[in-house]
Amino acid sequence: MKFGKHYYIIVDVETTGDDRVADFGAVVVDRKGDIIASLGILVEGIFGNADFHWALGNPKLTKKKYDGMLATGQRAIATPAYINNWLREVNATYSPILTAYNIGFDWGKCRNTDIDLGMFSQRFDLMMAAKAMITNLDDYATACHDNDWFTAGGKLSAKADHVARFIDSTLPIEPHTALEDARDYENAILQFIIHHPTSRQQLLDAGMAKNPSAKWMLGA
Repeated sequence: MKFGKHYYIIVDVETTGDDRVADFGAVVVDRKGDIIASLGILVEGIFGNADFHWALGNPKLTKKKYDGMLATGQRAIATPAYINNWLREVNATYSPILTAYNIGFDWGKCRNTDIDLGMFSQRFDLMMAAKAMITNLDDYATACHDNDWFTAGGKLSAKADHVARFIDSTLPIEPHTALEDARDYENAILQFIIHHPTSRQQLLDAGMAKNPSAKWMLGA
């Protein structure tokens, strides 16, 4: 195991209409934002056999997009067991803190697909952290008004796409493919949060230390 340095594993999933994972993405990153390891997998037995969730748009066009990624080597097809073996290897090597943007969503869909996220001893919700640290900023509110980033109910959006593009205005619209979303968008949010000078106390106040520890917030 590597000691003296913090690592994080960011997980993202794209799902089917029956609440299973079709596209699984994960990146292991350090506190500099460097990508240490990554995985982008289309789940065998699910991809191609179930429609993608309606939120991704037309399921046929979505599948066509992924077929193109397979053809160019941007994705491979593998079983949940393969994904779990990769997760166990990075956990043994880096002991990373698990995070995801709305971790409850990703956790549930992974559980439905026999993908085991429970092996990681420390975890936190990146969306909750973003709401505690970013979406309450005056500059973020201005960006939402400038870009029309609002919910259907008229509140400021807290979507990962919008939060990440507030941090890095050079980012295009989020592609809604799991690996790329985790690597380019959620990593940008994570790095902003962990390098904010008052992040530790603000996240403690938001209850981040309760599940299951606050060790990830200590300086590297």
